Amino acid sequence: MATTTTLLSEQLREETRQAHEDAEHSVFMERLLDGSLDVSAFVAFQEQAYLFYSALEDAVDACAGDSRLGAVADRLLDRREVLRQDLRALGGTVDAAPLPETAAYVAELQRIGRERDVPALVAHHYTRYLGDLAGGQVIGRLMTRHYGVDESATAFYRFPHIDKPKRYRDSYRGALDAMELDGGERRRLLLAAREAFAYNSGVFDGLRRALEPRWPAQLN
Repeated sequence: MATTTTLLSEQLREETRQAHEDAEHSVFMERLLDGSLDVSAFVAFQEQAYLFYSALEDAVDACAGDSRLGAVADRLLDRREVLRQDLRALGGTVDAAPLPETAAYVAELQRIGRERDVPALVAHHYTRYLGDLAGGQVIGRLMTRHYGVDESATAFYRFPHIDKPKRYRDSYRGALDAMELDGGERRRLLLAAREAFAYNSGVFDGLRRALEPRWPAQLN
């Protein structure tokens, strides 16, 4: 059990461990990453991602000026514009209909921005971008290997201003640990981090249900 002296970054890692594993081992992601699907599944994934990254980055705009968010919200992490470029290269669209699970995720991010709920926003920011700078780094390479996706369509997974992702992640966690939060804000941040992983798992499940009828028969 965490104590009041437990570093926030350590508590985040521990309290989201199971939710993280559930998202990582969703049926959709496992089959996408092992090469069982096709490039259209990757395009569908990125189309949904454009919607929730746009909502997340709108929420960051809405909460700009709060020093706690400013300690971690490096705008060079923003992914909306590179996703737009990738989708153009992939023949996808930024106007895809949101899955119900994506719509729920977007609605929560919009609420966070509207209410300036900075602890929850930090949790979602941490969940998305530190994931992109960790396990997310291999996804672009796997999409090229399995489905022949050109590197011009995987800019989302590259952060040219970060030459050492681990050092950057450590610095980000240090900023989290130094963040001034009262007890209620800390609890809200931890809860929101668990919810963020649940929203991601929901999107993966929605993609599975939407695409499963087109999967090879041996996968059903």
